[in-house]
Amino acid sequence: MPRSTPDQIEFRYDEWEPVLERMAEMARAGQGWLNLYPETVEDREEDEGTSVFGGLFGRRGPAVPMGTWVVATDRAPASVGISHGAREKVVPRLREAGVHARDGWHLVQDNPRRGLVARLPADARPDEILAWLMSAIDELCPVALTGRWLAEVHP
Repeated sequence: MPRSTPDQIEFRYDEWEPVLERMAEMARAGQGWLNLYPETVEDREEDEGTSVFGGLFGRRGPAVPMGTWVVATDRAPASVGISHGAREKVVPRLREAGVHARDGWHLVQDNPRRGLVARLPADARPDEILAWLMSAIDELCPVALTGRWLAEVHP
């Protein structure tokens, strides 16, 4: 069966309600995942006159982090992950910057090449998940961000 095209939601931190609503729907359904991409100043300059994220996927190198949230299922707890180009373990850097995982989050992996992965407790809320992902990506991104984001929703 072919996969459907993911929905894309462009948003700012102060306009994230549509993303939170989709996350809550997916959590209730017990299926899907969300990829989260920041817009960089370089993206904005290259995309003048087009969609904010017009050339996002073709240009991006591994230096710009991408976050992922995977919905809890009957077989596995929810999880978050960040792929990044930091070339080092990033949990110490995030802690030093004040980006702390919530109580009950269980670190599964902090690998310089494979990224960061944490399992989430059943009571993790969409707003705390999204806020943590955005803060962590912001901290790990080596280039300036514009404050705009793209959520790619795979229901």
